[in-house]
Amino acid sequence: MKQKVKKLIIESQRVNATDIHFMLSDTIQKCDIRGIKGFKEFKDDSIKEIFQYLKYCANLDLGNLSSPQSGTFQLDIDHTTYYFRFSCISTYLNQTGVLRILNNHPVLSIEDLSYKRSQNLLFKKWCHLRGGLILFSGPTGCGKSTTLHVLLEEIAKKNQLKIITLEDPIEIMSQNYLQLQINEKMDFTYEEGIRQLLRHDPDIIMIGEIRDSKCAEMVYRAALSGHLVFSTIHAKTASETIKRLEDLGLSKSNLKETLTAVVNQRLYPNIKRKGRVCIYEILHGKELQAFLETKQMENHKTIYDEIKDAVKKNIIKQSDAKVDLYDQQE
Repeated sequence: MKQKVKKLIIESQRVNATDIHFMLSDTIQKCDIRGIKGFKEFKDDSIKEIFQYLKYCANLDLGNLSSPQSGTFQLDIDHTTYYFRFSCISTYLNQTGVLRILNNHPVLSIEDLSYKRSQNLLFKKWCHLRGGLILFSGPTGCGKSTTLHVLLEEIAKKNQLKIITLEDPIEIMSQNYLQLQINEKMDFTYEEGIRQLLRHDPDIIMIGEIRDSKCAEMVYRAALSGHLVFSTIHAKTASETIKRLEDLGLSKSNLKETLTAVVNQRLYPNIKRKGRVCIYEILHGKELQAFLETKQMENHKTIYDEIKDAVKKNIIKQSDAKVDLYDQQE
């Protein structure tokens, strides 16, 4: 069965995929690879057996299929070690699963992040900061983790600062900084993880995701105590990111004290459909402080403005961005 999985992973590599989706029922046994151009079906007579093998590899509790489960594992394929997370949900009628390839990410530099030089220069500037809170937002799969780790690798180049990350899961492996894995079964939550890592005298902290009010408060405290903190949160725009933080209990004064910048992003196939391009909205500096004070934006380019600009400049196709542009109309 390992050979079947190997075939699946090799096929996913051809389309630069990081996620593989399974759907199984009495009448359907389907596997779709999600690549740059969307979903591509992986055809094989053993989809059910592959699915069961992945549950075994991820050490899922096969006697408790009614609860959502996930687990991580690694496989050696063609002299390369791949790291995976397999998540599974079962209902009365079907089972679904997603296999994420955690280390299938290209090696990028800051210059590769944005097609806009001004944005890349801003990213580089942030790597020299020694305090504050910088947040990245956007939907799942928009490249937040990739952007974050590019910045951390840039900071790590100087080898003069202690960087600690707290992630669930660790999606991009690095030898250049300490990465801690959340383990809620062992009560190592984001809240507890932040509390513990602060005792290890870090200079730079990366928190994988702000999920609740307790985590938001701990992130705020870490930034307030003189650390440079990076994190992510789910929100559609930069302004909605701030609203989300306020919903989680952070006040305007809390944010004015600590928040350095908010980035919202989307990831699309490039115009030649042979690679990907990330579109960024950045709210920082005087614009950020003015928004925190008045909740008004003047002459600020939202993520939707940035997407439209990219379409006009033939960076991306309008058809690839239609979901986001339709979302704006809503």
